[in-house]
Amino acid sequence: MKFGCTGWVVTSIILITNLTIFLDIPLLRQISGFLFLIILPGLLILHILKPNKIGLTEKFVLLVGLSIAFLMFSGLLLNNVLLSVGCETPLSTFSLLIFFDVIFIILLIMVCKNGGDSIFPISDLNLSASERIFLAIPAFFPVLSIFGAYIMNMTDNNIFLMFVLLAIPTYVIFICHFNQVFPKRFYPVVIYLVSISLLLMFMLRFTHIWGYDVHTEYYVFQMTLDNLHWGIIEHTPLDACLSISLLPAIFQSIMGASAQEYIFKWVYVSICSFCPLAIYVTSKKYVDEMYAFIASFFFISQPTFLSASGSARTNVAIFFVALAVMVLFDSRIDPVKQKILFIIFVLSMVVSHYSTTYIFFFVILFSWIATEILSMRYAFERKISLRTVLFLFVVIFIWYAQVTDTAFNAGVMFIRDTVMNLNNFFIEESRTEMFNQLFGRNLAYSLLSKVNLLITWGTFILIGIGVLTMIKNFQEMIDMPDTTLKKLYFLKTKFEMEYLTMVLVCSGLLVAIIVLPYLSIGYDIYRLYSLVLILLSICFVMGGRVLSKYFRLKPYLIILVILIPYFMFVTGVLYQMFGAPVSIILNSKGGDYNREYVHDSESCAAKWLMMNSGKNSRISVSDTFGKHRLISQGKIPPNRIDDHSFPRHEELQGYIYLYYNNVVKGKLVVNSTSCNMSDYSDMLIGKSKIYGDDNSEVYKT
Repeated sequence: MKFGCTGWVVTSIILITNLTIFLDIPLLRQISGFLFLIILPGLLILHILKPNKIGLTEKFVLLVGLSIAFLMFSGLLLNNVLLSVGCETPLSTFSLLIFFDVIFIILLIMVCKNGGDSIFPISDLNLSASERIFLAIPAFFPVLSIFGAYIMNMTDNNIFLMFVLLAIPTYVIFICHFNQVFPKRFYPVVIYLVSISLLLMFMLRFTHIWGYDVHTEYYVFQMTLDNLHWGIIEHTPLDACLSISLLPAIFQSIMGASAQEYIFKWVYVSICSFCPLAIYVTSKKYVDEMYAFIASFFFISQPTFLSASGSARTNVAIFFVALAVMVLFDSRIDPVKQKILFIIFVLSMVVSHYSTTYIFFFVILFSWIATEILSMRYAFERKISLRTVLFLFVVIFIWYAQVTDTAFNAGVMFIRDTVMNLNNFFIEESRTEMFNQLFGRNLAYSLLSKVNLLITWGTFILIGIGVLTMIKNFQEMIDMPDTTLKKLYFLKTKFEMEYLTMVLVCSGLLVAIIVLPYLSIGYDIYRLYSLVLILLSICFVMGGRVLSKYFRLKPYLIILVILIPYFMFVTGVLYQMFGAPVSIILNSKGGDYNREYVHDSESCAAKWLMMNSGKNSRISVSDTFGKHRLISQGKIPPNRIDDHSFPRHEELQGYIYLYYNNVVKGKLVVNSTSCNMSDYSDMLIGKSKIYGDDNSEVYKT
């Protein structure tokens, strides 16, 4: 048995973490606890699997993915075992620490018996002067993001945030222009630094939780943490999502941070920052490293990715989909280990988010059907079998229908409602507002929004060209033993048949969400787009390469002409430069800020209301955004909150909670439309004001 470098690293982290937890040493406990959870499980499992043929970047991504998967499944096992023997707090710090210590020591013994040598080779750290310059610039991005968010929160000055958001696309252009001398080994480093910089910026801009569904997600986490065990809390589909209940509760119990909202957001920032690296690893198998870098930057530029801390369960599930796709098409991994990893990541996706799981299941199902049809004419190696489809369906049924119940019913009803609403195909109101904006209707800023729309459709066109190229040049792009045609000029290697079929299914889903009325309401367009881009990002760069032949320009120039403005519109930089306060990151004004930014005083009012109202009393709010504050800040159960009666001028009972947009701006949101509070002044007649500050008020009926 060999106790190598890995053994010393693992032992040191275990000892330091235990010491800092028992002594409750601030900061050190948070740092060591985070490393204890995010590194050790994946590191030990990777050493046991020994996928030595893959690259360093892929190993790091797998390490994080395996760690998160381990925490969810081992935490679930501990939770159920201890509950069954009468222990009511299986997620307490003591229980978790003892359990993880024992598991890690057992895994470490297994690693040492297998040799104990590190599977992470030490790279050459001797950098030339030019290489230091290449790395020095992006290394400052995270620092500037943190500092810029702090300055914006304190002084309302966005100059540093604007600088970072302009510096990032400038550096991307710089890399592409000097791609001949830019070291290929630095691409993953730059991708990660850019990712973490943007995610930190969006995370730290808000003192409290920001987003839509995230308020309820945070409430589920708080209930799990208060109970110190996982269980069916609200009897909603959220109970099936371990990614927002069990997972952050484990991090909080081990790290013991006082700022729980920051820990909650940091968990998802740290996980999702690795997702673009999975896109890069998958893409660079087929195209040059620079174009794989561009594909990953295109994924980074999506609104859903940037707001990772505000759409927790979705982004964790998308991360596991990216990992599943990465290992599925990596021929360097031993087939047995490849299946093990694929199963682990698919299972992790299932317990992370139900909607993403359903979408990915249909991608796998229709891809398998397509390959079955194509196999009648062509010979090719199969990646997806009927057993894969059946396995995924059985897992979905067991977890969603038998264990957590409501998520499966929600999926069935979603399919039913989609079919039943087909007769509303020509009714514009049956689609979301996003559908109207996609076709140039109801744009807030006429000229800027039209340019943004043009750029957005430019990305769609490049993706479409890439997809059509795969179909048109079928035999030159798909790996089939019988074909004698060489691969297309811009490919490093040909695609697998399943990659093509999955690309076609993803393209079909994008068309379906536009064509089918209810689909765009039941599943957010941004979420679906971010999910399918795991496979379609490479089509974006391929479309640019094909189009460049007709303009006789360098391929990356065609791509960047679309990509850079797209990034700057999504982040709000171009809007800001022309005086349009669209981005809540760069502004403390505008409709989005008024509705979604949670002020400290609003949080205090929600907590006060929770403590001073009766346990079963009803609380009315003006709109959904007021409800969000009560759920996340006051930990008030959603079933106690009435957000329908006030906008309908119906009789109110119990308490009334008004937030910043109501009190300061005199606005409320009714059916996605901003209305004046003065039109609802009758709702406060005869009500007693029992709490008030600068931003919020509470009335009693």
